[in-house]
Parts: sequence; C-alpha cells; structure tokens
Amino acid sequence: MPESVNTETVSNCFGCAPRNPIGLRLVIDEDGTGCTAEFELGADYESFPGVVHGGVVASVLDELLAQAVYRSGRTSAFTSELRVRYAQPMRTGTAYTARAEVTRRDESSVRASGRIRTPDGGLVAVADGVFHLLTDEVLDQAGDRLPDSLVQALRASNRP
Repeated sequence: MPESVNTETVSNCFGCAPRNPIGLRLVIDEDGTGCTAEFELGADYESFPGVVHGGVVASVLDELLAQAVYRSGRTSAFTSELRVRYAQPMRTGTAYTARAEVTRRDESSVRASGRIRTPDGGLVAVADGVFHLLTDEVLDQAGDRLPDSLVQALRASNRP
C-alpha cells in the first residue's frame, strides 16, 4: 500500500495494513536503496506444523517487491509476474528479514528482486517480479474496468 494512503483508515492490505486481523501486518522500512521488513509469523500461516505455507512466503516477497517499486518512483503498480524460488522452509515463531530492491525500470514497468533470510543469514526464498505501472495515462485507458473508488485511490497515491 503506498505510504501516502492512510493504512489505518483506508487499507485492508493483506501484506501491510496494521489493522487487518488476518493480514501479515508487515512494517516496511525504506533505506534509499530498497525496502526491508523484519517479521515473525505464527501458526495461523502454517501449511504443516511449524512450517509457514509457501503461498504466504510468496505474499511476503510480493509485498516487499511492490513496496520497493512504489517507493522508488511514487507510482502505484500491480504485479504482472512473480517468480519465487524456495531454499528452505520458513518456520513459525522465528524472526526473519525480507529485503527488496528495484533492478530495472522503463516507462511502463519495473522489475524488482528480493529475498528472505534467517537471523544467521541463511537464505529462505528469493523472488523476481515485474510490476506494471498504474500511471494516470493507464488509469485513463482503464475506463469502466476498474471501480471508481480504486481509480481515485490510485490517483491520490501517485501524487508526491
């Protein structure tokens, strides 16, 4: 969710909204070259006992990549491609660090990559994604395919 949108009153984002009761509630920090989040997930996100579901791992990475894309250019975008590779299971009740950065940008899309690491630096998963930019021109062309409330929120988030 773009930081210009008040996440406490507007967003129900699964990845970052602080009040979504079933969401990940990731707190994402920007450091100038990318985004980082430190987090720990519980049993609500398991696939097998003690192991976080792979789709949830992908959701963490998708959120971090999307945040890196937005914060690098202050334009909203949607995921058009996401490739995740898993190195080891993510365990419940363990602290992890996720990191993402933009790797390439053109006028209509942005590529980003990210990773999740254990406290001792071990690799859990890596992801590469392509994000289609939702510029004002793209929103103008969307016509009736998007709800007006969504278009208004996206236009507002694209403002500095």
